Amino acid sequence: MMAWNSRGLWLTCSLLVSLLAGTMSEGEGQAVVFEPASLIHVIDGTDHEVVWYTNLPEVARATAYVEDQMVAEVVGVSAVTPSAPGGNATHYGSLNVSALFIGYNKVHVTLYDRQDVAVGKGILNMSVLLSYQKINDIFTLTIGILVAIVYVNMGATMDFEIIKNISKKPIGPLLGIVCQYLFMPLIAFALGKLAFPGNVLAQLGMFLTGCSPGGGLSNMWTYLLGGSLDLSILMTFTSTLFAFATLPLWVFLMGPVILGDAEFVIPYKDIAVLVVSLSVPCCVGMLIQRFLPRFAKVLKWLLTPMSVFNVIFIFTFGVYANLYVFSFFDLRTILAGFGLPTFGYLSGLVMAKLFRLPIEDVIAISIETGIQNASVAVFILKFTLEKPAGDLTVVFPAASTVMTPVPLLLVFAIRKIYSCTVKSKSADIAPIDGKVDLGSKKSNQENEKRESTHKQAPKQAGSGVDNPAAQLEDEAV
Repeated sequence: MMAWNSRGLWLTCSLLVSLLAGTMSEGEGQAVVFEPASLIHVIDGTDHEVVWYTNLPEVARATAYVEDQMVAEVVGVSAVTPSAPGGNATHYGSLNVSALFIGYNKVHVTLYDRQDVAVGKGILNMSVLLSYQKINDIFTLTIGILVAIVYVNMGATMDFEIIKNISKKPIGPLLGIVCQYLFMPLIAFALGKLAFPGNVLAQLGMFLTGCSPGGGLSNMWTYLLGGSLDLSILMTFTSTLFAFATLPLWVFLMGPVILGDAEFVIPYKDIAVLVVSLSVPCCVGMLIQRFLPRFAKVLKWLLTPMSVFNVIFIFTFGVYANLYVFSFFDLRTILAGFGLPTFGYLSGLVMAKLFRLPIEDVIAISIETGIQNASVAVFILKFTLEKPAGDLTVVFPAASTVMTPVPLLLVFAIRKIYSCTVKSKSADIAPIDGKVDLGSKKSNQENEKRESTHKQAPKQAGSGVDNPAAQLEDEAV
């Protein structure tokens, strides 16, 4: 008896609050309340029974449906039952909802009278989490640790002579900063709005990816494509430092524009605190370089193994822990993921060409602009957004990461084919009567001189951030 009285009091208050809040459309009757009031953070693969109540005088039947059938489905709706005399609701019923996949959803219940006219509606909010959420959480925590280690390595292995070069030759680094933190956020914002209109989480994921610092395997790709390795190292370092200020600023400026009238709230403070806190590992690395130089040398030696480990970890355990991501890879997501780095490469290329920089600098600036350190975006999104929002937004950094190497692989393949073709034609030209082509000999001497200079350059300033290429080159020499 006490249990019914408690439930009756809850129903009375719920119905009153629903009426005062205007949860029903005008002319559609009185409110519908649910028990439980919502299905928040349920696990995929589980079934849930929801009981609805109403104080409408006449209800003959009820129907229910979900907005997103990928996330959940209604598997059964009971018949309408009149409440017992003295109850606080005139009618009640139940429905069974199955959680299918990660995401947000809304369950709509419509009540009809005997003339089959809709007299009442109710909406039940729902969010579904992964059944292997613990594995995903382990990946998230590990990513945070790896990001911190990378920043420690950055501070410990950065050659301060490179920092001095900023004041001597500032055009390349400054141009890189403009491309990285002016063009890339705007490109990401435009792509998000164009590809995902109305999808706030998709736009936020794209935008944060575009605001992330350069990094990843940018130095390696710069080396492979014949760019300036020193400039690439310097740009990686400076873009990482600028990220502490520019990333929160961009989110603060463009966040309200992305949200519009959406109910979702961006945790500006949490994002700012988390980004600024990344400077702590960087400072630790600098202290290690200053007071523990031997340990700093060990960290420098670990650059290549750590870079390889990060790539293997992300493409093995990371893929396993985030398999759900690929379920969201439709044509729009793939094209947006391809477009972000590609437009970044092109914007860096155009800007460097406008300033008439050497071709090696053009390659470095282009690659550094297009390659984002997406692990930073994943780290921020997963740690600051409430589940499942954080898990849903990382779909778009993941798409960008997967598509980032594609344009570079195409350029690398074309470059190799062209190089082989040129060598083949050169081999077909033989000296006549034992005479050597002085022009070819001079060209070969210039090429040897250029290669010698290129090999020496990484040794002078090769101990920088994210620089496995320089270490590999040093070991090879």
